[in-house]
Amino acid sequence: MQLRSVDVVEHIDPEDFYQRYVKTLTPVKLTNYAKDWPALQKWTYSHLKEIAGRHKVKLHGAWQDHEPTQIEMPAVKEVTFAEYLDILEKDTPSDLRIFLFNLFKLEPSLLKDFTFPPIMEGYLEDYPYLFFGAAGSDVRLHYDIDLSNVFITQFGGTKRITLFDQSQTKYLYKLPFTTHSAADIRAADYEKYPALKLAEGWQTELKPGETLFMPAGIWHYIEYLGGSFSLSLRTLNPTRLGKIHGAYNVFVIRKLDEYLHKFYKNSWGDYKLRTAIERTNEIVAEQLADRNSIK
Repeated sequence: MQLRSVDVVEHIDPEDFYQRYVKTLTPVKLTNYAKDWPALQKWTYSHLKEIAGRHKVKLHGAWQDHEPTQIEMPAVKEVTFAEYLDILEKDTPSDLRIFLFNLFKLEPSLLKDFTFPPIMEGYLEDYPYLFFGAAGSDVRLHYDIDLSNVFITQFGGTKRITLFDQSQTKYLYKLPFTTHSAADIRAADYEKYPALKLAEGWQTELKPGETLFMPAGIWHYIEYLGGSFSLSLRTLNPTRLGKIHGAYNVFVIRKLDEYLHKFYKNSWGDYKLRTAIERTNEIVAEQLADRNSIK
């Protein structure tokens, strides 16, 4: 894979941001997006344990171990939030994660600790989400099914994020009826997934206080280099077609995939994996044939 660095921007006005990054669907790291948030100082592990440590949380394990051709991942265990935060704080290696966690419904007082910066319009203010991961855990390569834009601000530790735009989908072994890749980026098997070698994208390390803008439809793979968490703020897709496509993914494609999995189970998963590999490898073979014909 050919990976380049993500742009890093300290100050940018909304119009320039839209023209350079939103319109072109280009990721960018923003160093001042969250600079005025009380959360940057307040949201320590001890503070979160004091505020919300009593709540029970469902933990998810390694995505490779739980029917990776499915969209949904079942939880592997349930503990108190304080117990899980201890794992993160101690940097204990583990594959346990929490995702799409709306802690703010349980503890509304935390909503006072951040704002929605006016760099864009259309924030989904009812859906701020927290994502937690233990040291060594990872998130499979995918793009968000609703095609929203995401601002992800980091707390606690560092994570490494690898990104690809939609032009690279042909190399990423997309599973049919999902927005996920069949390939494991961290342990890339280039014999089974040779097209990955052709993929071009970005990679960055996101540190506490930094924010990564991930435009609509961008593929992303996330590695937790240490125990950490992030706050994700989303904005609607800025185009009418994007909104329609996102809704179609959520309410039609996803439901159809769930229905077929319910009735065909392993055979449906096998079909999706086989199709992803065959389609992508055919593209690679065609490209090689075209190059040889030109020679």
